[in-house]
Amino acid sequence: MAGGVGSGEARAGVEVVAKDLIKVYRTGKTEVIALRGLNMRVEPGEVVAIMGPSGCGKTTLLNLIGGLDRPDAGAIVVGGKNIVEAPEAELERYRLEEVGFIFQFFNLVPTLTALENVELPMALVGKPSRRDRAMELLEMVGLADRAHHKPDELSGGEQQRVAIACALANDPPLILADEPTGELDRENAKMVIDLLTSLSRELGKTTIIATHDYMVARETDRILRMEDGLIIGEFRPGEAVFAPAADLEEELTRRVRDVKARLAELERAFKSGRVGAEEFVEKYMELSSLLKALERELRRRGH
Repeated sequence: MAGGVGSGEARAGVEVVAKDLIKVYRTGKTEVIALRGLNMRVEPGEVVAIMGPSGCGKTTLLNLIGGLDRPDAGAIVVGGKNIVEAPEAELERYRLEEVGFIFQFFNLVPTLTALENVELPMALVGKPSRRDRAMELLEMVGLADRAHHKPDELSGGEQQRVAIACALANDPPLILADEPTGELDRENAKMVIDLLTSLSRELGKTTIIATHDYMVARETDRILRMEDGLIIGEFRPGEAVFAPAADLEEELTRRVRDVKARLAELERAFKSGRVGAEEFVEKYMELSSLLKALERELRRRGH
């Protein structure tokens, strides 16, 4: 693994596991189910694309993994720790130190220079020698000569390269990128995604990229296909995009069978004394909620 910028060895990537994630948005009497019992696993140091159409739940999933929001049910285990159970103060630290975010709209502070923007995440956690590290990061993304320019003096591609440097500032083991090339032309998009994936691999970071663009997805190690709040298949870059992915209705039906089997096993474990009453009630409520959401979606689709 490559050495970290300015501070010795870079922190290695972590495993990310999402289990039975449900996220529901409610506005008055309107209810939108964004995630429907989603499961996924990303290996430490893996660069993965989540590919699917707008509205399929990609951003919601990244927000949950990044600790920007909480699910209604399910678990998100990052580096062996379930962040869903973390108190807010701990979650704030997680967002600052354990995750680097890259957004579609760059999210740079307009009144700060590129250098100051890269220093900002380090200032928030009180890191020393911020200026030296920020300059090294700007050199890594090829913008040392633009360090004292403000965002409106940079091109879109340059702004997103500064955003990559910001994401790496605190040497997080996990990078989350939400449509990182969505505002760029094809030439700059190619430059940005090549830079992001090469740095992720060089530094050993676990990187999850949400995109609807196959040009972006094909630069990753593995592509997860997402539709209607579920991961319904996966493939390697170079394989046909829709080839081995399961049909959504088949995936929903499979998940219903799986949850029913888990409920039955939970009941047997409780009756035999292998599971206590408190744990039984907690898991039963969680699995029942998941089952209802899956069955409701199947009914909506006419099954």
